[in-house]
Parts: sequence; structure tokens; C-alpha cells
Amino acid sequence: MPSSISSSSTSRPPRQWLVGPAAVLLCFTLSLPTATGSIALGLFALAWLAAGGWATQWQRWRGSPTAWWSAALLLMLAMGALYSSASHEQAGNILGKYAKLLVLLALLGSLVDPAWRRRATWAFLSGAVLASALSYARFAGVVPQAWVGSVVQGHIHFGIIEACAAYLFARQAIEAGPRRWLWALISALLAFDVLYVGIGRSGYVVLFALIVLLAGQRLGLKGVVIGGVCALLAAAVTFTALPPARLRLEQGLQNLRQYERVEATHEGSLVGNSWGLRLRFWHNTLRIIAVHPLVGSGTGSMPGEYARIAPKDLDTSNAHNEYLNTTEQIGLIGLVLLLGMGIAAWRDAALLPALQRDATQGVLVAIGTGSLFNSLLMDVNEGRFFVVMLGVLLAASIGTARQRVGASP
Repeated sequence: MPSSISSSSTSRPPRQWLVGPAAVLLCFTLSLPTATGSIALGLFALAWLAAGGWATQWQRWRGSPTAWWSAALLLMLAMGALYSSASHEQAGNILGKYAKLLVLLALLGSLVDPAWRRRATWAFLSGAVLASALSYARFAGVVPQAWVGSVVQGHIHFGIIEACAAYLFARQAIEAGPRRWLWALISALLAFDVLYVGIGRSGYVVLFALIVLLAGQRLGLKGVVIGGVCALLAAAVTFTALPPARLRLEQGLQNLRQYERVEATHEGSLVGNSWGLRLRFWHNTLRIIAVHPLVGSGTGSMPGEYARIAPKDLDTSNAHNEYLNTTEQIGLIGLVLLLGMGIAAWRDAALLPALQRDATQGVLVAIGTGSLFNSLLMDVNEGRFFVVMLGVLLAASIGTARQRVGASP
């Protein structure tokens, strides 16, 4: 793999006046309802195609390990559609959900101007603040109930993305500057929104994981321990002092008790039991994986394979765990590619200035943790958040930064 893209300097770069504003709009809509994000994604695709600079983009892709791993993962998913036990329509539908990896490649290749990358990052944070303001307005009854679905995202997507935004504002507050207290205040308001106003337990877990990450980034291994203690204390306060969070915890514990009864007696139903269903999905997905462990059952195969192995269970097309979901479809090879993409992104982030490096690690930890309980890369909104923010942040790691790899241990 080439270690630099110096030859790209002689090629015309992509037109930043086209791709830059489109990336800003795309980032701004990440926290907003799906329809706005879909429109922004379509506009970005058109801007990227019109931006040109293909020689430069090709050189940038060649110089990015993250691009190589993500392209390999998408290629394996495409191959999985060829041998899938699902119909061509089902396989194509699921493959289309993973096609968002192309957005990551497009951003890595085209967003060469640091000014537009900076604007895109702040656009995401601005959109997150707007989404939180709408969430508080809904909570206060200012937003009519009929409008709720149009102005506030689903609780899983909202919790994960707002938790990540809270982390990014907290990390920004650590930097010296006259606005550090403003960033700290916004971070606190976003975190409170996740813990009290929102109802997404995935958001709770991601927020606590990001507390550990932030402490570890500032203080090293000692910080991980301190962050872990702080996260445990925050969880204790949250689940004892905040009624909505306490209710969600109690519901979860009831889910587990009901799951144990159903498993022991084989009587009753897990309908509406989110924790119990996840445990059942994971168990049965592992049974499916055991049949074709190396290459999986094919892209989009989950509904048919799950119905075959557990005909009396609820139908599902989603293991609610991205690692299991990927392995079921494209086997251990696919899992290696998924983890390899994350590791490559983490290593590429190490080439960035401290603030951008930490921000990239925050996105990776948020999605990596949330993917334990949801298939986030396959999901529309969470997957879009992942590929867009990763593309915007890591675009700066390509080029002269690649030359530093040889000097790194």
C-alpha cells in the first residue's frame, strides 16, 4: 500500500465549493429526522459526482488504510449477496443499507480543505444542539404531539448521537479558550437530555463509555480507572435520582426476569421484552453462525435463516448486535473486516492533532459500544452518523500525515 499521496499534488483536487457545503449540510442533519438526512445525502452524492478530481481522490483512497478496509468490507457484503440463502430482492435491500460505506470513501477522497472539514464538524454539533432543543421542547409540551415524530429522532439514534455530541463538547471545553465554560454547559445539557429526557438505554451506555474514554485520553491508564469510577458513580446517581432512568432500569430488570421464566418453563411470550428478545436473538444467531462460520449464510439471509432455526420465535432481520449480524451474513471473514476497519480508523486517528484524534476515537467508541446492543452500521441513521463523521474527521489523516507512520512505533 503506498505510504504517501504526494503525486496528488499535481492533480486537480475535487471542487471544494461543491463538496464542502454539501458535507456541512450532511453533518448538520445527522441528529435530525431521517427525511432531512436522506435529502442531504442525495445532495452530497450529486455534489461529489460533480466535484471531480478523480486522480486526487484515487491517490487519497490509496493512502488511507481505513478506506481499504471499508472497501473490502463492502466488497465482501456484495459477494455475500451472490451466495445468500435470501432472495435477490432481500439480499439487495440489505446490501443497500451497507452501501453507506461509499459515503465514507467519498468523504475521505474529496474533503481535502481543512476549513470545510472544520465547518462540517461544527455543523454536526450545531445540529445536535438543535435536536436537543427540540427534545426539551417536546418534553415541556411546547411541540404538539402530532409533530413529535417529525422533529425528534427515535430514542436509540437520538441517545447515541447526542451522547457523542456531549462528549465532543466536553472535549472542546478542555481546550483553553474564552468559550470553554459555554462548551461545558452545552455538554452538561446534552448529557442531561440523554439521561433524563430521552429514554434510550443505549444512549446511557454510550455516554458512560465516553466518560471512561475522556478520562483515559487525558490521564492514560490511570484515567481509565478514574473514568470507570466516575461512570459507575454517574450511573448510580442516574438510576436512583432520575425517575425516567430508574423506570427504564426497572423495566430492563423485569425483562430479564421474564426472559428467565420463559426460558425455564417454555411458556409465555417475549413480545415487548427488549432485553429478553435481544438475548434470544443473540443465542439463535450464534446457532446460525455455527452452520457457516467462515463465510456466513450470505448478505440479507437473517430472516430466512432465523425462521428456519427458530420457527416459533418472532421473525427478525436483525440480530441487534452488529458484530453478530455481520458474522451471520459474511462469517468470520466479515467480522475480521469489520474489526479491521475500526482498528485502521483508530490508527489513522493517531496521526491527527489531539482534538481531532480524540473526536475520532469518541465516534469509534460510541458506535463500537452501541453496536453491542444494536446493528448500528446496518441501521439507517446510526450508520450514516458513523460513516459521515468518520469520513470528515479522518480525511485530514491522509497525505503528509501518512509520512509519519514510519516514525511511529
